[in-house]
Amino acid sequence: GSAGPTPELVLKLERGEELHPGDPPAAPVGESPQAPGTADCPRRRHSGCPSAAAAACKRKELSLADRVKLLQALESPSASLASVAKLFGISKSQAGRIGRCREQILADWRTNANPLRKRKREGKGGEVEDALFAWFRQALARGEHLSGPILKAKAQELALSSGRDFEATDGWLCRWKTRHN
Repeated sequence: GSAGPTPELVLKLERGEELHPGDPPAAPVGESPQAPGTADCPRRRHSGCPSAAAAACKRKELSLADRVKLLQALESPSASLASVAKLFGISKSQAGRIGRCREQILADWRTNANPLRKRKREGKGGEVEDALFAWFRQALARGEHLSGPILKAKAQELALSSGRDFEATDGWLCRWKTRHN
């Protein structure tokens, strides 16, 4: 680009004349014609952005419930990946990635995972947490009453039996409950 605005264009603006489509865009004095982040570059456009000329948007995280809705929308014979992505306000590549992870998303949905959760993070004691969750589901099926201290004690027992260095704290229990709804 040039070092500043086109003088003829500045004069037209000062006189209040109309600009024509062939005229280059005006820039305020002292600024470059295209400020950073406002370039009309096709590589910087995202279908989920409110403005086509906007700079790169932050990726929008969808909750588990929204991902399931997106998968249902993709099942429609008339739905294209681009139209579904635009409907949910995300990029086409993100919609495709969600479509490829269909089985995992539906498995999480069927196991009654938290529908509002956007990211699936594992805890520090992954094996212990998985074993505790399996035991928890069996205990609920048997109709047992489970409290926080019982869950922490069982987690400690499972950690010792697997030889893991693990401490079941109140904070860990709170996060475990959030992860497993």
